[in-house]
Amino acid sequence: MDDIEDLLGQSRSSEPRDTNGEVLIKRTSNRQARARKTAVGYDIPGAQTIYVKTYGCGHNFSDGEYMAGQLVAHGYGITEDFDAADAYLLNSCTVKNPSEAHFHTLVASAKQTGKPVIVAGCVPQGDQKNSAWDDLSVIGVQQINRVVEVVQEALRGNQVHLFQRTKKNRPGLDLPKVRRNRWIEIIPINVGCLNQCTYCKTKHARGNLSSWPIDEICARVKQVVSEGVKEIRLTSEDTGAYGRDIGTNIGELLKAVVTHIPDGVMLRLGMTNPPYMLEHLDVICDTLNHPNVYSYLHIPVQAGSNRVLGIMQREYTVQEFKYIVQKLRERVPGVNIATDIICGFPGETEEDFKETAQLCEEMEFPFLNISQFYARQGTPAASMKPLDSKVIKARSRKITQIFEAQATCATKHQRLVGTTQRVYITEMANDGHHLVGHTKCYTQVLIPPDEAEIGMDVKVQIAESSKWSVKGKVVDDGAGPKQAPKLPPLVSLVPEHAGEAAPTGDNGGSCCTGTGAHGSCCGAAGPTTGGTCCGGGDTSPNSLEPNFKNALVVLGLSALVLLGISAWRRSR
Repeated sequence: MDDIEDLLGQSRSSEPRDTNGEVLIKRTSNRQARARKTAVGYDIPGAQTIYVKTYGCGHNFSDGEYMAGQLVAHGYGITEDFDAADAYLLNSCTVKNPSEAHFHTLVASAKQTGKPVIVAGCVPQGDQKNSAWDDLSVIGVQQINRVVEVVQEALRGNQVHLFQRTKKNRPGLDLPKVRRNRWIEIIPINVGCLNQCTYCKTKHARGNLSSWPIDEICARVKQVVSEGVKEIRLTSEDTGAYGRDIGTNIGELLKAVVTHIPDGVMLRLGMTNPPYMLEHLDVICDTLNHPNVYSYLHIPVQAGSNRVLGIMQREYTVQEFKYIVQKLRERVPGVNIATDIICGFPGETEEDFKETAQLCEEMEFPFLNISQFYARQGTPAASMKPLDSKVIKARSRKITQIFEAQATCATKHQRLVGTTQRVYITEMANDGHHLVGHTKCYTQVLIPPDEAEIGMDVKVQIAESSKWSVKGKVVDDGAGPKQAPKLPPLVSLVPEHAGEAAPTGDNGGSCCTGTGAHGSCCGAAGPTTGGTCCGGGDTSPNSLEPNFKNALVVLGLSALVLLGISAWRRSR
């Protein structure tokens, strides 16, 4: 990353800059600049407080954590109070219309304050010519390592647009980071994908496959393990495609990564599409059987009709998907498999839908994310003739009924009653009371807060079960109580309950980042009851909201000292 003094020196140039077409700074009028400079602390970079909110999938949340980390490292405060912010950093998701609509609504609210607004993520990256960005600053999906520069320019009243997307400018994995959940690290292993799905807008933003080298990913794993994290999530738009652009593959990566996962830390493999699973199925099975890897995988099927899969350009058949699931269930004891279904895709006939319903009935997925089709502007599917909305909703209800009528998950959970399970505790339940952990097979376990702490792994005797989780009591394993590790002070400034997909009790399903469609799409921590996602991640908003009352008080005092020095100098 560039030295901060270099950035400050560059940005004081009186002329707009255009660096290889990737940066555009639009200067404000002298009157606007003078008005902004009257704000207390305006001329002290890092003295301001930034409101950061992220929408979308795990990869997007990792980007948001990296951006927040760099801002904090340069002295900025991060706030959850919308009105208290000096500027707004809004990180968007383009998977579905509702998340994008929420994002635009928040952008409008931020603009009404008259304060600087910086937008990031897949929405502006995938729609660069949209006039909505004309009076905003923009950080492209591969420019997150320049967030400090952009925020500084925005606070001076300038607009900066960074869109360039190449392997050369892909950000490193060793940037400072503020985790939403200090016990969980999300590591992106590749950006983009090799597919051309006709409904997907994310491809427009993230582009073609670009993988980080194995040694860089392993270095990040070792770093976060040393910082005390308890769960590592490997994420991307398609983890199965990893490495095909750099002469390696997901199997080689997994074999390298697991050698750096110590006892007490768990690894979770992110969403993978079926085509590349077929090539590496043996290694995937071996990895999921590793004692420090959750026996859980998210494999989106999207439809049970080969004809519809062809229209979607998904590049696999229903038969190949079923073979993968059956092989995983044979080779990995107790494995939990999540999948996604899109209801009402253009051209889906009644017979096609029956095949999808039959697949759901036959496979009895313990976690099922159900989406009604939303046309994304600029995708091939958007130009296809849509089905009647009533038909789409009816099909969604039918799949939901099939899922809710199945007892697969409840039966599996009932079998755990009376057994003792090792549980890894990483989050606080949405009920504000229970702690949340997971078994090796990623079954959610609710634990009384007086029996353990977040960040511990404990032996739990399972006492009761429901469709969505089990409850139990911590038992003495003869080794005495385990203490949660003490983390370095700036590893995370975030309360534990703000973690990815913070769980609730026994009232619903779960999805990638906290809102599910009557099931679970990618094994996030716990059940909720509304919203859906579609393959790439959840569409519900979630703030990157650090609790900086203690850690940032020093920064506040420092800013006051600097202000005093500045006033003293002016008085002389």
